Amino acid sequence: MRPPHAPRDPLSTSGALQPPRRTQFHVWGCLPSTLGALQLPHVHLGCPTSASGGHQMPQDAPHHPPWRPPTISASRNVLWVLEGTSCDLPWQAALFKGDKFICGGTLVARNWVLTAAHCHVPGYINVRLGGRGPKDPGVSEQRRLSAKVISYPRYDPATKDGDLMLVKLLQPVHINERVKPLPLASHCPVPGKTCQISGWGSTTSPEVTFPEDLHCAKVTIVSEEQCRRIYPGSITPNMVCAGEPRNRADSCQGDSGGPLVCDGRLQGIVSWGPGVCGDPQKPGVYVNLCKYTRWIQETMRRN
Repeated sequence: MRPPHAPRDPLSTSGALQPPRRTQFHVWGCLPSTLGALQLPHVHLGCPTSASGGHQMPQDAPHHPPWRPPTISASRNVLWVLEGTSCDLPWQAALFKGDKFICGGTLVARNWVLTAAHCHVPGYINVRLGGRGPKDPGVSEQRRLSAKVISYPRYDPATKDGDLMLVKLLQPVHINERVKPLPLASHCPVPGKTCQISGWGSTTSPEVTFPEDLHCAKVTIVSEEQCRRIYPGSITPNMVCAGEPRNRADSCQGDSGGPLVCDGRLQGIVSWGPGVCGDPQKPGVYVNLCKYTRWIQETMRRN
């Protein structure tokens, strides 16, 4: 199986931005902490992980307030504005290495956050919940250090199969209106279902612009057969594709590890996507969490 991907936001061990090693597809993950109107033309950011050996994968990006996508044909000289609106989600987590934002995540229990395995970094992970964004914590933000990080044991960094990781918090969070866990989906996603993605990833592509607040967008589940035709040789049954053929709703650089939510339950994790986000013909690729429910529940119970 030929992997066309790479993590969606690379940080070197020094915290410097690094171009992806692969250019056709990218993973949506680690970002610098200096978000905002950061412009990095034609650079896809990704996280170097000990598990992946620094390989970078595709990423998907969130969205901006009521932006209307340009109705023009694809071109590398065209800057696409991704669909999306500002939002607040009590389960959305922001993962940091020191003060460097690396990935999104989802609170699934008082002391557990679920994210992508390609977001792994050596040492402690700083987890923030309940804040407005990486640059604006707000009065309701809760911060926790990781006590333990557990990647899915059969994660393949080359294909991004099994791209999920559990982060155990050193102390449980305080549940309130601003911070609360999201239940896992009990069934696999149905093609045509409308779901929601969220994150602090780029709101433009191929040049990147990072928002200061959390953004959400609606996407539609794509059948496995159709997704295999779009990405031949790269899709496994453990992945699910979601996009929006009528606009530019998509995940992008900086969204890695964030949630795909269907019917109020966690259905997927932002994993990888094409080099340019927001292409209506190329959906983002997510971890299909219904394939891993037992592992997630047993891992949390044992640890």
